[in-house]
Amino acid sequence: ERNQPNPRKLTSPSGHKVLVGRNRRDNEAICFLLSKPTDIWMHSRGCPGAHVLLCNRRGGPEIKDEDLQFAADLAAFYSDARTETRAKITTAESKHITKPRGAPMGAVSVRQEGKTLVGRPDDVAPELKEAREKSGVAWDEMGYRKLGTRAKNKKRTASVEKARKEKNREEAKGKNKRRRRKEEQDFY
Repeated sequence: ERNQPNPRKLTSPSGHKVLVGRNRRDNEAICFLLSKPTDIWMHSRGCPGAHVLLCNRRGGPEIKDEDLQFAADLAAFYSDARTETRAKITTAESKHITKPRGAPMGAVSVRQEGKTLVGRPDDVAPELKEAREKSGVAWDEMGYRKLGTRAKNKKRTASVEKARKEKNREEAKGKNKRRRRKEEQDFY
């Protein structure tokens, strides 16, 4: 019972079921046990995150753009891109998701990608943000946990990258100054 998949279950604006993986086991189950060939799978591009499945069942309502956007926002929010304003989300029909031979649990490959969406992590429902903070995983704007540790495999934002380059430039200038001072001194 402990090893049973237990993904988050949410409902999209037009009533579709949306499943969000909580861990590797859930991600694996979402891709290969709970999905039907017509479902739409999503994942944040370029960083670790939850697999999101937008369920499209026969006889159900048609999937609209706001349903896709809702699921894309969830994929961005439940990934390491949650501190970005926008994140690219890879989509695919679940029939195109395969498991590479010998790959770890939760790792998948996509045979045929669908269109790339832009997920906005800030646009998720406030109750999801509150639930995340209550679970003890709170993040600030720089991608650091409130406890002070950095997110693993965090994508570098432009501002973080700029600050790092500026710091390196300042260090290089300081070294050059020291070198010049040494050259100017006359030793007898």
